[in-house]
Amino acid sequence: MAIRDLRSAPDNTLLHADIAIVGGGPAGITIAQEFANTPVRILVIDSGGLDYEPELQTLNAVENIGEPVARAGIEPVGRGYSGGLEWLNEIPAFELRNRLLGGSTHTWVGKCAAFDEIDFARRPWLSLSGWPIGRDELQIALDRAGDLLNLGPNLYDERLYERLHSRPTDLGMNSDLLRPFFWQFSHERNRRGEPMRFNRCARKINATNIDFLTHATVTEVVLDHNGRRATSLNVTSLEGNKAIVDARTIVLCGGGIENARLLLASNTLMRSGIGNSRDVVGRYLADHPRTSLARVIGRDIDRIARHFNFYGLSHKGRTHFYLQGLSLSPDMQVREGLTNCAAYPVQIHADDDPWVALKRVAHGSHRTLAHDLSAIGRSPGMIASGLYNRLIRKRGLPHRSTELRFDVMAEQKLDPESRVTLSHTRDRFGRPLPRVDWQIGSCEIKSIKRLAQVISKEFGRIGLPRPQLADWIAMDDDGSAAFMDMAHPSCTTRMGTDRATSVVDPNAMVHGIDGLFVAGSSVFPTGGHANPTLMLLTLAIRLADHLKARHAIERPYVIAEGLSSVMVKTV
Repeated sequence: MAIRDLRSAPDNTLLHADIAIVGGGPAGITIAQEFANTPVRILVIDSGGLDYEPELQTLNAVENIGEPVARAGIEPVGRGYSGGLEWLNEIPAFELRNRLLGGSTHTWVGKCAAFDEIDFARRPWLSLSGWPIGRDELQIALDRAGDLLNLGPNLYDERLYERLHSRPTDLGMNSDLLRPFFWQFSHERNRRGEPMRFNRCARKINATNIDFLTHATVTEVVLDHNGRRATSLNVTSLEGNKAIVDARTIVLCGGGIENARLLLASNTLMRSGIGNSRDVVGRYLADHPRTSLARVIGRDIDRIARHFNFYGLSHKGRTHFYLQGLSLSPDMQVREGLTNCAAYPVQIHADDDPWVALKRVAHGSHRTLAHDLSAIGRSPGMIASGLYNRLIRKRGLPHRSTELRFDVMAEQKLDPESRVTLSHTRDRFGRPLPRVDWQIGSCEIKSIKRLAQVISKEFGRIGLPRPQLADWIAMDDDGSAAFMDMAHPSCTTRMGTDRATSVVDPNAMVHGIDGLFVAGSSVFPTGGHANPTLMLLTLAIRLADHLKARHAIERPYVIAEGLSSVMVKTV
């Protein structure tokens, strides 16, 4: 493997690869890894480098004309990050992207879940719902993606109970209304507690047929003179060094905003952009509208937290923990015409929480050392019960908290007017900025509100403390609701068989453009409520399998030591 920096390359370098991958985030790196030590020459092109560089992040700017918008008297909400990642709440909507190898995993917390069966179904109350592929067709790729992310079994509902070391108490909730939903967290294999960073995955690739080109922003996808096949990429660095990448196959892995932007801006031959003859590229922009549904304070926190917390199981010699929350039952979604959504618990720890103090001490923090040692010394019972919970029962730690919230992420009903187009404002390369008009519809607002109402009612019925609902829900005032994007843009180059409502076919190739493929959440036909990484890696692995067949290779292959995967010359 070679890592080339475009800034130090001769100007007008010409590169050749069998497959050029645009974007070195989790999707791009996963596809590249699938071709390790085969005869196929892979070049991964990334706008950033090996480390985070603030100057490069300015290229993430968008012209935002949609949600979230400021409304008089309504407190804006962030993305729910805390601690060392709290600064991510302040990044403007749709600009939380990372230009460096590893992409979004540079700042994620590792939260993963698979899509539900209902997410793949045709739902008459949700226009354009239904995937062209079934969940059962993805199971093998889903499990491969789970292994890549160092996850436990891909179970996220009550079927998980039988696998847990000590299962949750049966609270007697009405399963016709609510069902349990679980999330798990991707961790580095040798760094417990550290989310998996695909930057490290890229650095560890040991294959002479895979190369990386860094500090290289793709400015245009070039087609042949007939406009039927993708042939090359125009690439430039901030310093002005330019290159052309010729490739048999091109895969766009730039994310939900940049994939659409690049197709729209590649308009030298096609004025409306590549794949956009039906004006679909950039439409159906979905994210996961996030807000807080309800809160619990005081002594009631522990009564709730003991049920909605982490639960562990052993899998392939490792312990994996799952966070339990609640989602609307499929039956209720059908009855009331709702989108899929789920609530997850968030504890706000007190300043004297002993487990947070222990973590700071273990990480060598001296700023609050005296305070932390005092908090630890005053809490021997909580530490002892926590150790028993974690080591013996495989449960989450007890915390001293000031508040427990239930936050929500919701699926969106697809709206063609929620979209990415091109702005008149241009970036440093002279490319139009993405113009983002994210719309949040009445269906998802209704779904979020119903989830909160049902949780509150069910808690009261089974004897749990009823949480305090958010003001806009308690007052039934939808106009006072405030949401934030979760940096999960999807569906802007959606997969489908109808060219009037989709950009790529079921194999992720742009309709009518041979050799041009798209990977990532932008190809999701619908967005679900689950964090997108596990599912987008599942589709990336499926695409890699298709490309292997397209390039007619069979594994295993071994490339001779010392051969370069990418041919280079200067023109």
